[in-house]
Amino acid sequence: MKLFTLKILMLFILFTSCNDSKKENTNVTSTTKTESKTTKRATTFEDTRWKLVTFMGQDVSHTKAFITFSSKNNKAYGNATCNNFNGTYKLENGNRIVLSKMVSTLKACPDMSIETSFLEVLEQTDNYSLNQNKMTLNKARMAPFAIFEAVK
Repeated sequence: MKLFTLKILMLFILFTSCNDSKKENTNVTSTTKTESKTTKRATTFEDTRWKLVTFMGQDVSHTKAFITFSSKNNKAYGNATCNNFNGTYKLENGNRIVLSKMVSTLKACPDMSIETSFLEVLEQTDNYSLNQNKMTLNKARMAPFAIFEAVK
């Protein structure tokens, strides 16, 4: 009888400790998944709407300029302050990017100074960098052409 009771007690301890461990792992996994989703959302280069906040060292956060890089079809599209634009992009090793076939609508707007330069910069950009919710478009090792913030 003592042996039977001891076996039952051992099974109970084993079952309880496995159950607690399983619950603990589930919480850790769901937390990790949540953190991963949050982190991924804030730092994913593709499929994020990036609002232009600084252009050639000047604050331009008041504009509606943005860019998005679609992973589905390697298309880049957005708004250059007045006109919409789109084209293709190719990502390469070392955060290198090639933007090409950029075209835009042809609306006449009161101030085209940022827009014209912005579209030219897209053609010259050869790399990007990510830092939390910020993304920069650059050429070589020069100062960033443009700084963007992820739009939630």
